[in-house]
Amino acid sequence: MLALLRRSFPLLCLSTWLLAGASYGATVSEKDVLADIPMVNIASRFDQPISRAPASVTIIDRALLDASGAQTWADVFRLVPGFQSYSPNGNRHGVSYHGFGKDFPNRLEVMVDGRSVYEPVFSAVSWGTLGVNFEDIDHIEVVRGPSTPSQGSNALLGAVNIVTRTPIQDSGTALTYTSGSRSTRNATLRHNDQLGGMFYRLSLGYQHNQGFPSVSDEGPLEDDRELYQMAFRGTLTPSLHDSLDISFGLVHNTEGLGDSDHPAEYLSVDYDSSYQSLTWVRALASGSELQLRAYHNYLRADGRADFGLVSTALGVPALAVPAILGIPDQAVSLGFDKLTSERFDVELEQRFARRGGLQSVWGLGVRSESVSSSLLFGHKDKIREESFRLFSQNEWLLSRDWVFNFGVMLEDTRVGTLLSPRLALNYEFLTNQTLRLVLGRSERGPSIAETNLHQQLTLGGLAYDAVIRSGDGLGEERVNHVELAYIARFPSANVEFDISVFREEARDGIDAYEEEVVLPIPLFDDSVKVLSNSGEWETTGVELQFSYKPLPGSLLRLHYAYLDLESDYVKRFEPTELQGDFNRSRPRHSGGLLLAYQLTPRLDASIASYYQSDAVWREGNPVDEFTRIDGQLSYQLTLGGSPAKIQLIAQNLGSDYADFGRNNVFETRFYIKLEVGLP
Repeated sequence: MLALLRRSFPLLCLSTWLLAGASYGATVSEKDVLADIPMVNIASRFDQPISRAPASVTIIDRALLDASGAQTWADVFRLVPGFQSYSPNGNRHGVSYHGFGKDFPNRLEVMVDGRSVYEPVFSAVSWGTLGVNFEDIDHIEVVRGPSTPSQGSNALLGAVNIVTRTPIQDSGTALTYTSGSRSTRNATLRHNDQLGGMFYRLSLGYQHNQGFPSVSDEGPLEDDRELYQMAFRGTLTPSLHDSLDISFGLVHNTEGLGDSDHPAEYLSVDYDSSYQSLTWVRALASGSELQLRAYHNYLRADGRADFGLVSTALGVPALAVPAILGIPDQAVSLGFDKLTSERFDVELEQRFARRGGLQSVWGLGVRSESVSSSLLFGHKDKIREESFRLFSQNEWLLSRDWVFNFGVMLEDTRVGTLLSPRLALNYEFLTNQTLRLVLGRSERGPSIAETNLHQQLTLGGLAYDAVIRSGDGLGEERVNHVELAYIARFPSANVEFDISVFREEARDGIDAYEEEVVLPIPLFDDSVKVLSNSGEWETTGVELQFSYKPLPGSLLRLHYAYLDLESDYVKRFEPTELQGDFNRSRPRHSGGLLLAYQLTPRLDASIASYYQSDAVWREGNPVDEFTRIDGQLSYQLTLGGSPAKIQLIAQNLGSDYADFGRNNVFETRFYIKLEVGLP
């Protein structure tokens, strides 16, 4: 934390001066004192103040998102203590909580309006196919810590819910356009209206950029993007007791996929995704509430590159190929070919009205998933799996000062029954000052992809390169966790603060070791990665977040995380470990400081500093520590009688740094963004 404060000292001085000026002569009104208490739903599946929630929670509201000037999902999650966010290439982002720097980080559940977007074929989140325009976001709720008891197996280390604005919140038509560095051209057209009894929003989006800059010694990275997306959300109330929320969307995304250390191997991949979701809520006479949610997600990826004949690739005569390799000369191609992922999910939930200090919710759900990929699984057949879940979350007000939370998730999966309980005790020892103790155990079963991986490259039906395979008897991984937190609100000063100390002990973690193999075509002295329950690690750390709002439109926000990782990697096996320092596969220190200030009723400004210590990413490269300074100015105006806003955004006003890969150079970038209402 000292490093963060040292590097952010100029920003701290500036913020002190500006906020002092903003506060001078100001009086605190009754409205300021009685400001709404932040409420969250993600931790327990019912609304709670953060001080009563059974987990550490971060809320990224609309104002904070705007003040950050975020252009990508990686930018957004730099605002959350303990999160790692990076870019394996210019348009593919990795977001994880206490993760290890993987190309496709897993163990983090991500939802959009309660709909899980965790992809079974990647065992991760495909951020480029979410179908969410930034302008449609109302706020983002983040659980920092295992959330399997409330959100299921994928939330082994954390959970995120991206909450979009309801159609009733806005009206009319608005156009947003962003232009800037790396040939960025982003546009969003949103239309809010009413059709009969339905309020609806239709959003159309377009994104284009050139990814990271070219690598002088090795050629361009070719990680550009061309994205089109459509999202619809409608709400209606057919009766006094019923409400319906309907949403669907389409995404077509073309972007580069590959290794930044080998630009020549980049491949253009087409992603097509769609979703449909229906949520029905009925209010019962008892004061309780029934909710039924059903959704469908679909993803198809297609990418293939031809490299000519084997003889050309090897630089030998065509007649020599059979003698050398034992196969006829033939064409060589690499890529996904065709990959599909599909999910159907239905969940019934009942929230009970509070009775005698007890608030409860229970529910059950069923999920069906299917994937297909000849590249990943060695055949083109669809692989299907079903799972079932039963859950209950409870809040018991023991007294005015004591709150007890108990939650449990029971999941029936291919590997057996998973049981994830959590206990939390919150004690408000002073007004608006609370201590929280959390004890829990979370279990995650292997995904459909992790269980069935068999990736190798072939010529003439014979393997010449082995990549990764699933080990026999792959089972669930477990995390035992404990947390002690202090949460404080000082309404009269508009200050919110929380700090948590935690320890996570992971056992039977799904990870890979290297095994030597002999291939039919000996082009390489090869080895294959084998997935197994071979990982064990312990994470001990401290996280804090602090916010101060001296006046409406002003904000000073600080967050920091310290992570200490101890691992006993591949404890029960003797094969060669993967390359890299496992204990340094996360930054030990990270954090940020953001200052937003309303200069005039029409002019807002903000500046932010982010710091990350060095790390040895598991599937990236060792990267040095860096400090990044971002800033933005926004001005409210009128164009043609309609309200408008123009925003100037600057990112990384300092030295270039490597983002995940040594060739992923993040330089200084500038953007201009215009938002205007249309008649």
